[in-house]
Amino acid sequence: MSAQAPELRSTRAEGPAFPVLIKLMSTCMVIALVYSGAAALAQAGPQSLSTGSWLLVGGAFAITLVAYVWILKSRTSIDGVAIEQTWLWKRRVELADISQAKFIYVPWLSWLLAPRLIVRAGPGVRVFYCADPQVIRAFSALMLGSARRSGGAD
Repeated sequence: MSAQAPELRSTRAEGPAFPVLIKLMSTCMVIALVYSGAAALAQAGPQSLSTGSWLLVGGAFAITLVAYVWILKSRTSIDGVAIEQTWLWKRRVELADISQAKFIYVPWLSWLLAPRLIVRAGPGVRVFYCADPQVIRAFSALMLGSARRSGGAD
């Protein structure tokens, strides 16, 4: 990708970051984790755990729950200025700051593998997941440089 990002002024797309199947799979995994964890705690006996162990179990549960909630509600957007994804912390990259990009999208597996745009902007690398067809098209246009230029014919 060139140092200067293509103009995407007329493009505004927003949608969920993860496909429905990934949300369902993560729901099943969290339910299975809670069930197996509760069974293990019941078998070991709650009194057998120290305070530190309870803190570890509680912390692991809290981290899992936060990640799960954000998988369900995370959204990705792209416009003429930046790419954003909501998460525990909002990720934002200005299009003009992108020095390299790679779009990983396998159309026949997008129900299982969330399409993602990996960008290098400054010293870091950021990953933006997308499940919405409009966002996928905007990411493709960004990668191919086929978006309309500013001042071009409609």
